[in-house]
Amino acid sequence: MGFQLPSLNVDISTWNTQRAAWIAAAEECLYGTAPEGVSARGEVLKREPLPGGQIVKETVRITGAPDAGWHFDVTLFVPSASGRHPAITWNLFSKKDFDSCPIDEAVAGRGCIVAGFVRDEVWEDRAGGDSPLRDAYPDCTWGAIRAWAWAQARVADYLLTRADVDPQKLVCTGFSRGGKVALCCGIFDERYAVTVPVCSGAGGCGCFRFLGDRRSFCQDVTKVESLGRIGSVFPFWWTEAFSRFWPSPDPTQMGLEDSLPFDSHTLKALIAPRALFSLEGLGDAWSNPRGTALTWRAAQEAFNRLGGENCVRFREGGHAFSQDDWRVLLDFCDRKFAGNAPDPAWNSCPFPEI
Repeated sequence: MGFQLPSLNVDISTWNTQRAAWIAAAEECLYGTAPEGVSARGEVLKREPLPGGQIVKETVRITGAPDAGWHFDVTLFVPSASGRHPAITWNLFSKKDFDSCPIDEAVAGRGCIVAGFVRDEVWEDRAGGDSPLRDAYPDCTWGAIRAWAWAQARVADYLLTRADVDPQKLVCTGFSRGGKVALCCGIFDERYAVTVPVCSGAGGCGCFRFLGDRRSFCQDVTKVESLGRIGSVFPFWWTEAFSRFWPSPDPTQMGLEDSLPFDSHTLKALIAPRALFSLEGLGDAWSNPRGTALTWRAAQEAFNRLGGENCVRFREGGHAFSQDDWRVLLDFCDRKFAGNAPDPAWNSCPFPEI
């Protein structure tokens, strides 16, 4: 078995055309379409200094244009120090996710704004769930992943109206299915300088065609998240047309991966020439560590030609977005925004056959 993904064949002279074609393919086959030209505004509902006086916590309501019929709330942790700050947007399972982030270090220590919103407020994470965005824009073909990513971009709309945000230093992140969302957000919103998917698996930084854990490639869909799994169990995450790539309703069967006109290395290439940094666990078989390494290596062709950073960090441990992951994320952003090269350890592949 050869572990070779299709070449990207990046041509700098035709990159804009090539990128547009890949975007169109991703919309048609995976993400679906989203509204264009929609304005969003933010209103601060609550502001409170936290103990110590170095951090201010704010609740901001993001609302669509008049009569759009949707809104959601964002929790911001903001440095009390004056000046323009990097801003990290984060799509959340729930507000309990904030417990995994070293807020004091990120905000008071590193001077970053952290802005998180709960995905369920814009599209419930269940089949047939409520979705103010779907109801507001019935002509869009999107699924939940694209809708959540679009909402994360609307957080950027608000942040860019603030005098304390550096517009050149926006970061999007998310964990697990939220990592799929972060990658999608970074693809479609080029205002984000850094995209950080965490343990994102199939439909994120993993690989559709090749599945493997830390020991070997295995093609075992009971151990590794696959196209068939995300298609049959979570069809509402994707555009309806994605269903043609999983002919069996059995999530333990492989789909038609070779018929998909791209793989995750193509999605990663759409971030170039900006920065992509995927955080992965060697013990997280479900997120396909070997497949993630394969798509990281294959995407490098685009970054070599176009510039930007294509980095991955494999740590010990499983499926998590830990405080250690957060510190590495912050280290990456510190180096990126200071104009320094990434740490070589962030591009060290633990799998010799890749």
